[in-house]
Amino acid sequence: MNTLKPSWKGSLYYLISFLCSGAYLPFIYVYFSELGLSGEQVGLVASLAPVMTMLMATALSSLADRNHMRVRTLQASLLGTGIIVFLLQFPTTFSEIAILMLFSAIFSSPTMSVADSLIARMAQRSKLNYGGMRLWGSFGFAVSAVAFGAIWQVFGFKPMFVVASLMYIPLIFITGKLEEGPITVKSERKPFSHLFRDPGIVLLLIASVLSGIANSLSITFGGIFARSLGAGDLLIGIMIAGGALAELPVMFYSDRISKRLRKSNTVLLSYGLGILAYLGYILVPTANALPVFSILKGLGYGLWLTGNIRLITERTPPEWASTAQSLLGVATFGFAPLVAGPLGGWINDAISPAAVFGLAIVSLVLAGVVLGLGILLKKLD
Repeated sequence: MNTLKPSWKGSLYYLISFLCSGAYLPFIYVYFSELGLSGEQVGLVASLAPVMTMLMATALSSLADRNHMRVRTLQASLLGTGIIVFLLQFPTTFSEIAILMLFSAIFSSPTMSVADSLIARMAQRSKLNYGGMRLWGSFGFAVSAVAFGAIWQVFGFKPMFVVASLMYIPLIFITGKLEEGPITVKSERKPFSHLFRDPGIVLLLIASVLSGIANSLSITFGGIFARSLGAGDLLIGIMIAGGALAELPVMFYSDRISKRLRKSNTVLLSYGLGILAYLGYILVPTANALPVFSILKGLGYGLWLTGNIRLITERTPPEWASTAQSLLGVATFGFAPLVAGPLGGWINDAISPAAVFGLAIVSLVLAGVVLGLGILLKKLD
């Protein structure tokens, strides 16, 4: 393992990480509902992750940056999450489940930002294609969700917690092989406030909140909308798998695309693909056509995710690598879902499931205006 090339280390991390996630995340709330939790209780439990991301991710990532302990912080985060996943097989009441899910949200809050910072910086130092490593995550999630979905359908959800928790063991091992990166002397360290003195970073974070709202609406209400058009479980599964697999080619070629179009323009292109996909959702006459637009959405997501990570990586000093990624995570997967969930739910009930994607389109248009302003003012590359 010590002789593995950096590209293999990053690829293996993303592959195993998303294999773990795909084994239980698509099914955990279904399991909770089968235990008797109401829709409101499931919603409250689901809100813990974005709340803890907002409250804890930046603080823990900053601590990892200050003490040059990104790898150990990531391993501790994964270990805690794996233990909680194992314990989730035992509680049967809402209060017990909520307590464990709270700890899961705390442990997992810095995971994405620290991992992305380690691997993106490693790619930058070794002149590697970051998207070529990240695509293995999307591949792993698609394969895992479909394969384990079929397994849990036969054996039930009880084995899910043991299997998923054991999968964290090789993930923690491969995490230990990631490169910590160069150490910055304390006297040369720029202050944390330096990040917010860059107008480009501020505009990128605002655009990420707006585009993150559209992404959260799609994740939360995509299946509900498909069901309203008469889609069955198989068609919904095809939508999810098709969207995830569509991310693979654009992630692989995202480095070339960003060099040809420039990084900010690549993110703008991702907004455009998302707008076309959601417009297709609204106009489509039958559920059978939804996978086509789900694939289009996946193409946009692949460019959006890798483009944002590249932009934030190249605009921040190495000593604040994890902290900067955590700010991006808070904007995209913390604040945005907390806005999208209640607002999208109200629109879904008061107007229609299709109207939710009208809000997604508006969010992406506003994100494009903000990012376009940064490009025109030459604050973003």
